[in-house]
Amino acid sequence: ARETVVATGAIERSIAFANNDRPGVMLLSAVRGYLERYGVLSGRTAVLFANNDSVYPAACELAEAGMRIEAVVDSRPYLSEAAALARADKLRVLAGHAVVGVRGMRGVRAAEVAPIDADGNVKGFNRILACDLIGVSGGWNPTLHLHAQARGKLAYREDIAAFVPQSAGAPYHLAGAVAGAYDLTSCLQQGYAAGTGAAHALGFEAVEEPLAPLAAGDFVGQLHPLWAVAAPKGAKCFVDLQNDVTTSDIALAERENYASIEHVKRYTALGMGTDQGKTSNVLGLARLADQRGQPISSIGTTTYRPPYTPVTFSAIAAGHMGEAGHPVRRTAAHDWHAANGAVWTDAGGWARPMYYAQDGLSPQERIDQEVLAVRQAVGLVDVSTLGKLDIQGPAAGEFLDRVYINRFSSLKVGRGRYGIMLREDGRVFDDGVTMRLGPQHFHMTTTTNHSGAVFQFLEYLLQVIWPGLRVFVTPVTEQWFAAAISGPNARALLADLAPDLDVSNQALPMMAMAEAEISGLPVRVFRLSFSGEIAYELNVDADYGLALWNAILTAGVPYGLKVYGTEAMGTLRIEKGHFTHAEADGRVTPDDLGLGGMVSKTKNCIGKRSLSLPALTEPGRLQLVGLMADPGERVPVGAQLGGVDNPQALQKSQGHVTSHAFSATLDRWIALALLADGRARHGERLFALSPVMNERAAVEVVAPCFYDTDGGRQRG
Repeated sequence: ARETVVATGAIERSIAFANNDRPGVMLLSAVRGYLERYGVLSGRTAVLFANNDSVYPAACELAEAGMRIEAVVDSRPYLSEAAALARADKLRVLAGHAVVGVRGMRGVRAAEVAPIDADGNVKGFNRILACDLIGVSGGWNPTLHLHAQARGKLAYREDIAAFVPQSAGAPYHLAGAVAGAYDLTSCLQQGYAAGTGAAHALGFEAVEEPLAPLAAGDFVGQLHPLWAVAAPKGAKCFVDLQNDVTTSDIALAERENYASIEHVKRYTALGMGTDQGKTSNVLGLARLADQRGQPISSIGTTTYRPPYTPVTFSAIAAGHMGEAGHPVRRTAAHDWHAANGAVWTDAGGWARPMYYAQDGLSPQERIDQEVLAVRQAVGLVDVSTLGKLDIQGPAAGEFLDRVYINRFSSLKVGRGRYGIMLREDGRVFDDGVTMRLGPQHFHMTTTTNHSGAVFQFLEYLLQVIWPGLRVFVTPVTEQWFAAAISGPNARALLADLAPDLDVSNQALPMMAMAEAEISGLPVRVFRLSFSGEIAYELNVDADYGLALWNAILTAGVPYGLKVYGTEAMGTLRIEKGHFTHAEADGRVTPDDLGLGGMVSKTKNCIGKRSLSLPALTEPGRLQLVGLMADPGERVPVGAQLGGVDNPQALQKSQGHVTSHAFSATLDRWIALALLADGRARHGERLFALSPVMNERAAVEVVAPCFYDTDGGRQRG
């Protein structure tokens, strides 16, 4: 059994008065929210209209921020303690008054204010207060929706003029504003009582009972209900500000014998907007009760239904909507992939082939074929989806030095370098290879999923953090088609494709680039490898992508060329220990990935300072390792790492599997994982456990690179 303490907030409600739904009439909490969240004043001169003391701290806050408070119109017939203090601070307070009308055509120009009696009827002459904003607060409603949706009972409290949940017999304890406590001291005391009650219910007894906390907070005072101000003949007095339901609409519903609040709701559309009555339903209940001459408690409430926050139908439908859900991005070779058995996956909005189906072969058998083709002959993969950014300007090299953990300003023209960029908190953000095309010109590649985020990040740095740097970043992902050829026969294939290009190791070494012509097409050739084999990435104008693809396929026949998809590509990279966002999940540093040595000691960069924080250097951090499963055993999906051979046994997780694959090269299942102090535990035996699937596999902790550990094959 578990005990739960529920502590949630409250929602401000309005007061109905004649305003003809003019722009510039807002809930006071919205006015305060714009200031506190966004630093924005909703008007220059305001009249604040309320029936409770929450208006006074709001008035002080708005005044301190530069807004002129023309007056606080307090409908209560007495001067509360908070009102007296505000008046002593030179704030104009009109007690026993109400806003009875609003002047202005397309916005508020003035408020008409008059004294009122206890029923909201005007009993004196109007005065005109010039303003461009009217902030309204009619009290607060506890956010009791979850309680009501769970069929919990409600009760009406006269002192706060609101419904509150009744938690007797409920499997949780209520505390704070949800229980009708609106001042800090009461919230703390209720939270203390609820937490103590939950602890006692679980069998815990305090050695020494602590004292209930006390705090100084805003004085709440007594709320004097005012649901609506009597409107002049012909004026509209709005109850529901979203669906334009007026007091006269509710009166008409009652005259038409719609006696139930559920009927009134559907007759008038009260509370049927996206706010689901959060700001208007209690006002509607009060007006109906007044029309029927009954107390509000006898009217009841409408049915509370989930969700609490509006959810669009498209969000519920999610992936079931097909291409109508979001625009699908396709590479230039998409139609060829579709015609040749591609089984698709979504990657950053792009349609990418996972593998190419073949009759008589299971998906795993086909993936194994694709992997072995790269290891033994040559493979071809469409990598157009990788993010591509064109970076130019006199300070481009300096800019990259500030973005990446390693140095790029020293890179020679025609050469490339692998780089890692961090977030400001020191965690790995993205990685990729950047080539220097000219003295002030770079071509950056990013991961597929983060291409948009990286571009936004770089633009933010240039526009906000370093606006003086003369650098221009242009996203060019869609402008270039890219295909990679990988494998022992890749160099020979490239020599046939581009007979005028010197493809020797001396002329085109690792991390070098060249311009070439293939089948009459101008192509950029980048020598880099994700598979661990000799590999080249060929980039061409996207309009000529399919022509380049077909030229490679034709020339590759004598070399045993096979196309491969993302599944084979993932297996190849796991065999080489290359990380992706499965490992760089937003929590790891370069050192966690075994790449701490890449961080330059002679320059600064985004996030470098955070790398020295104690939490990022303490022992026991999760570090990247490889896992080798015993022959015949399969590493479970989403496995946790433990020392006990039982998925259901209660034990502390020592780490988790991030990526796994069956390696046709090694003829067994392998995985990459993040393991506590992992680099010091090579050779240790653990168990990869999945309590959800009740599966396990015995594994050996090894270095992340399983294949060609010295990198000789890709440099060959």
